[in-house]
Amino acid sequence: MTSTKAKILLVGPVQGHLRHLSTKLSTLQKSKAGPFDICFCAGPFFASATDNNNDDEEKVNETHELATGSLSFDIPVVFVDAGPHGVPEALLRDAKLGRKGDVHEIEINDDNDDNADDNIVVPEGMSRLAPNLYQLLGTNDGDRVADILRVPLPLSDAKPEDVATNGLSLTVGFLGPNIRMPCPTFQQKAKHASFLGCDVLISSEWGQGMLSPQGGALASADRMALNHGDTVEEGSYDVAELVCACRPRYHLAPGPLVTVSNNDEEGDQETTTAVIERRNKFVASFPYRYPPTTGGSNDGLGGHAGRFLALGCVSSPSVAKALGKPFKFIHAIGVVPLAHMNAEERMIAREAESVVDCPYTDASYHVDENLITTKTFTNAEWNGGGLSEARARRIAQEDMARTMSGGDAGGAFRWQQRPRKRMREDDTNNGREKAEEERQSIEENNPNNTSLFLHGLHRDPGGSLTMDVLMDAFRPFGCVNVRFPKARVNPMGGVNAPSYAFLDFKSHEEASQCLADLKGEVVIRNIMLTLKWSSSQSNPNIREHLPQGFTGVPPPPPPKRKNRLTEAEAADSTTLFLRLPPTIDSSAYPAELETLRLLAQRAMEDELNVGIPLDSPDRITAVDEPALRVTVRQPDAERNYGFLGFDSHTAALTTLISLTGNEDDGVVSGEKLAMIIGNVDGAIASSQGRDASHLEGVTLYWAKGGQPKTDGGENGGNHGLHFNKRHFPPDSRTDCWFCLASPTCEKHLIVAVYDECYVAMPKGAVNDFHALIVPVDHKQQGALVDRKLAPEIDDIKTKLRLHARQVLQKDLFVFERSIQTKGGYHTHVQCIPVDAGSGPSIQSKMLEMAVYAGFQLKEITSDLGLGALVDDFSGGYFYAEIPLPGGGHDFRRFIYHAGEGGNEKVNSGTVPLQFGREVLAAVMENPDIGQWKACVMSQEKESDLTIAFRKSLASV
Repeated sequence: MTSTKAKILLVGPVQGHLRHLSTKLSTLQKSKAGPFDICFCAGPFFASATDNNNDDEEKVNETHELATGSLSFDIPVVFVDAGPHGVPEALLRDAKLGRKGDVHEIEINDDNDDNADDNIVVPEGMSRLAPNLYQLLGTNDGDRVADILRVPLPLSDAKPEDVATNGLSLTVGFLGPNIRMPCPTFQQKAKHASFLGCDVLISSEWGQGMLSPQGGALASADRMALNHGDTVEEGSYDVAELVCACRPRYHLAPGPLVTVSNNDEEGDQETTTAVIERRNKFVASFPYRYPPTTGGSNDGLGGHAGRFLALGCVSSPSVAKALGKPFKFIHAIGVVPLAHMNAEERMIAREAESVVDCPYTDASYHVDENLITTKTFTNAEWNGGGLSEARARRIAQEDMARTMSGGDAGGAFRWQQRPRKRMREDDTNNGREKAEEERQSIEENNPNNTSLFLHGLHRDPGGSLTMDVLMDAFRPFGCVNVRFPKARVNPMGGVNAPSYAFLDFKSHEEASQCLADLKGEVVIRNIMLTLKWSSSQSNPNIREHLPQGFTGVPPPPPPKRKNRLTEAEAADSTTLFLRLPPTIDSSAYPAELETLRLLAQRAMEDELNVGIPLDSPDRITAVDEPALRVTVRQPDAERNYGFLGFDSHTAALTTLISLTGNEDDGVVSGEKLAMIIGNVDGAIASSQGRDASHLEGVTLYWAKGGQPKTDGGENGGNHGLHFNKRHFPPDSRTDCWFCLASPTCEKHLIVAVYDECYVAMPKGAVNDFHALIVPVDHKQQGALVDRKLAPEIDDIKTKLRLHARQVLQKDLFVFERSIQTKGGYHTHVQCIPVDAGSGPSIQSKMLEMAVYAGFQLKEITSDLGLGALVDDFSGGYFYAEIPLPGGGHDFRRFIYHAGEGGNEKVNSGTVPLQFGREVLAAVMENPDIGQWKACVMSQEKESDLTIAFRKSLASV
């Protein structure tokens, strides 16, 4: 491939017609439309019958030819459903599974071995059955029928070093035959904060609702043809729900079976015989939009469109020609993968002017007249008849929740529950809600207010909603600026990221139009945010801007309660105040406080284990993770309140939002009590035989913050990592270690020499390919800010990054500490290969440890080099490049400028001498890595590693 666009072929059921498929792919690959990168097949791939007729014998022979190599495919062919009889035994014998390698495994293949199959790399979650033939299995052995995988392009049978390094890949979802929810692996990946959607989804069934006229996804002629004379299944509700979860751009499935009449020519005779058979028909839907969800990524403007394609069965050229386009079995598309799109390309992919509503809704689902409920519906809710499968399942889930909670309210219980909303529960304080509505009405009529309040950034665990991302999302609406509140550093050592931001517009009208278009809600990078008018109470002339005749009077602010802190005021607090309802007997106070402690603990566990069942061994609980544990303290046994203690402010904030829907304070919702309390602890939850209703009215709000936790000073300087307390004698050398002219320079560690710099392994390397980029001349100024050295250093970093990716399948962590030390300093840059995808962990730990050490790292968003950003670096600096996930050459840059002014309280410390290594030691949970002297090896071993490094680097 020469561009970022992937050219894809989509094929219907193959059903053993391997030679016909091979011929068709070969023809298309050589045509003007080719070459293509990959082919995806839906429906049974291998023959489904076992009769000994000529057609079946031919299919068996083709399978044998495929196994022996006499029959092959010109491009990679990927399928899910092998058919009712599975993969033929002849192909299973040589199948090669893609899996994660054990970190302790060592490759012992002979360098002279010419067996190409031994060098083929099969992506994890796939099985290679033959050259260019792959089956999608999934990454979880216990859940192979549904998964979402990253399929690299090109998916070739070449050796790893021959595969292109452009990093292009498709996000492919697949659902096996007769799929039923829950599908934990599939659903958990679809809910991840970084998930943008699937490029292609392959399923064996249609989603329920596609044939419904309410959705309008199919043309009326197609619906009439499919419902005329044949019994057409309504489709799967489970498939429909999973399609909405993963939001594919193209959903591929087998076409519906319809009856057709063919003319069967018998040899050279002129007579023909009419043959009646059932064949898969080609059906293509209109592009449709997906409904906004808390797990969906719509980038604020409705998200990309989806399209459903149902394809016919593979057939011979003569049969395909006779049947024509209504039964075509192959379809070509060219798309830029979602993961590789920029904001402008995602805007084009939305197809906003040509989409219809999503067919996968309650209005489109099939209604079974036999499913009747006793619920009394309003006219707006009920059309008569029975229930859809979706509604029936929800009723069953509510009944299960009632049973587990120990309730005895009878059948009316499920209808008395308040409806769930996407963002939060209804505010139980009607006065506060009314006051907010009044304030919003005033701001709507204030022509001087040109700002909107954006809330929900605390739901962004990875910090992906940067200023640039938000500007890309809101710029089309006229937004000219995004303002974040000042980040707060708390005594616990963490940086409290803001939960909100302000959007500034050129005019009041543009801000109002944005709010109206988005209806107060927007999804960006899979994160649900809310919008409303910002407050202009600080403007003394606000009443002058109200329209004439406006009767609404701003309500006076509620009196400030001394015992109520906002989240901003409690930035250093890890404690929540808990007040029980006054109706609870004092003798039950300790038991009920313990119940609510377990409830809070379960709430955090649920937030961390989205999509993981309660009984799953993969579920992380407070037993395994101390950060999830909650304590409870009751000052007086006769008081109906207590204090919940958490490991961090973030943990307390997460629990407060989960239970009350508010980050400042609130009442624990009845839904949370009903759904969770029955599963917390059966003995406690059902104390005295009562249900959860007696706890309605429990209130949570922030308590005052305390001093940061300490361990008596023993661990105060190692950022929470227990480094081994080992004593190393000082080095006796007084000359510079890195000057090549120095008599003590250990030249056996030199890997490569360039014009201005050389590459060497350090003493006490972190791993076998730890590299230093050292200027040949003795320089104390930072290497990366030296305009003479910087270009060559950048070239060397690029080469080391390519070596890490191609040869080691790792990312590269780069840092430079350019701060004067006792005894002089020869500047150098450290480059350390790290596990692929570990960049976010390194970044998080680095920022956290910097705060502990007393300095603050800032991200560099400019593309300029360090030397062009600041004129004076004489005070020193620490600089780091954190690799981004995905295996490319992209990275995020951070710097601490010691000579820069600012908050003395924040930047009161200095950068530890081994700071970069200590960060890796914390991430890798290996304290020895933090001190180079703990990793020193013999000179003979150092020489062997340097020679191996030199040869490996020269191969790139």
